[in-house]
Amino acid sequence: MALNSLTIRILDNVSQLDDFNCGIKAMDDFIHSGLANSVRNHYCNLYSVTLDNEIVAMFSLSFDSLELDLDSLEEILDNQSSSNKPNLSSNYVDTFLSKHHYPALEISYLAVKENYRRKGIGKAVVDSIAEMAQRQKTAGCMFLTVEAYIEEDYSAVPFYNACHFEPCEYKKPDKETLRMFRTLFPKNDHQ
Repeated sequence: MALNSLTIRILDNVSQLDDFNCGIKAMDDFIHSGLANSVRNHYCNLYSVTLDNEIVAMFSLSFDSLELDLDSLEEILDNQSSSNKPNLSSNYVDTFLSKHHYPALEISYLAVKENYRRKGIGKAVVDSIAEMAQRQKTAGCMFLTVEAYIEEDYSAVPFYNACHFEPCEYKKPDKETLRMFRTLFPKNDHQ
């Protein structure tokens, strides 16, 4: 499968996902019963990912902000091995550290069709989202965020770790997700 043949388009008609299943019941239930309402009420924009005119993945994006405390920020900046260390000019570090919220784009939903999972499509989609966010000129955006889904039989956390996301909170027992982030302009890309 040639991942460079994937096409990403905004999806205006949620009914095009009527036959779409990722194999994770809670996510499939939401795609078929709650997603249209989220799109209709401007919570997110929906995109399809096609290969040979077949929808093989879908995702949606929302504006977000990332709140990090000073300890987390200093840890990010001091961690020399982190792929999430942001590329900041030396005269901006103090300004960066003085902020409380950082502009971000949230991957609010991401699902790959069941028979296309574990073929690199999800990672290619996340990398495409990062490239789209880096190129956009609408607003400042320093991070991608995601609420990585966790249930008893499935966790998206290892997938997002492989896509260079790091947790920005501890796992809470009463929450089905783990908030994670990825730097859009990492230090190692722009040295």
